[in-house]
Amino acid sequence: MITLKNRTAAVSPPRYNQLDALRGIAILSVVIFHAYIIRPFFHGPWWMRFVGQGAEGVGLFYMVSALTLALSWKHRREVDREPQKAFWLRRFMRIAPMFYLTLIAAFILHAGNPTVVPHAMKHHIFTWANLLTHVTFVFGWLPWFQNSWIGVEWSIGVEMTFYLLFPWLMEKVFGRVDSRLFLASGLVLALGWPWLLHHLWFPWPLWAKSFLLWSFPVQWIWFAAGFLVVAYRARPTMAGWATLWLVAALFLGGHSWTAHTANLLWVVPNFILVWLTWHDYRGLRWLVRNRWLQYVGTRSYSIYLVHWLILAQIAHFAFASAHSPSGWLLRLVLGLAASLVVSEITFRLIEQPGIALGRVLIERLGWGRRPTLPKRDAERVMEALSS
Repeated sequence: MITLKNRTAAVSPPRYNQLDALRGIAILSVVIFHAYIIRPFFHGPWWMRFVGQGAEGVGLFYMVSALTLALSWKHRREVDREPQKAFWLRRFMRIAPMFYLTLIAAFILHAGNPTVVPHAMKHHIFTWANLLTHVTFVFGWLPWFQNSWIGVEWSIGVEMTFYLLFPWLMEKVFGRVDSRLFLASGLVLALGWPWLLHHLWFPWPLWAKSFLLWSFPVQWIWFAAGFLVVAYRARPTMAGWATLWLVAALFLGGHSWTAHTANLLWVVPNFILVWLTWHDYRGLRWLVRNRWLQYVGTRSYSIYLVHWLILAQIAHFAFASAHSPSGWLLRLVLGLAASLVVSEITFRLIEQPGIALGRVLIERLGWGRRPTLPKRDAERVMEALSS
């Protein structure tokens, strides 16, 4: 298991660099996929099938998010006066500043010509109602607004719903029930939510079918798998798990699946990848200890929000619009390079100041850490965190 670097400070939970590398892998897979679909699909060589599976990087984000938040909650609930309120404000200030900035950028770049959103959503772009749902983060529950402004924000709506439920899950559910039931509930919702929507008493609009996949009930299975990583104590041979991951990833990546099927099947290899990383499997250290991947992982939120807008601009140029592997590769290289540059700026000027402001607000509201933490309590906190 990844160990704590600092056992003396009980003020902030530790950061696990290997998990940042997984975020780097996740965002790279998403950018690779979006560079492919920003222009109409084309039939390329056999290895392009693996490019088409890059969308599952979003699920990997969710899984790592559930794991890291569950770990940090063990610490926060011990040192914060109001852990639930502090958690919500901390998450809001982590997400909202960069999200709001991207809303403005999307409006400036694409007002009157919203080419970066799914075709089905184009009749509800840049309205005051749409803006209100995005500012309040409820757009994830409204299919006509769900992915309609930036072009990739559906996952933010899912994530914010998870944040809303997270303190209740940790206090009332996690640790009180078998974590495998979390995964079972995820499977039930992933299958049952589309069935429910298809059997409503009013006609389900065809243009909203993306809501069958881009909604919290269907995506919950990824967060449930992240909770399972925390609670799963068994340790079969790591080599066996690594082999299973390789076989599963090659099998899934080499086939074409429907979006719903891929969303379910890819939970397995991604769970194994996170599980191996969390237990510091030596066969993966070359990957998850890679400094560049860790760097990309720390900027992954900014990259995620800006990359689709950047790709849309690049794809307008004739030299990068070809429906071919060479056109995809050109869009990928240029889009990723530009996204990295922009994300470095926004990470330093938007994300980090937003996080710092969140800390200040939490302390001023009296929700933060208690004035003093006796040495014995501090030792107990760190012991609970590392268990």
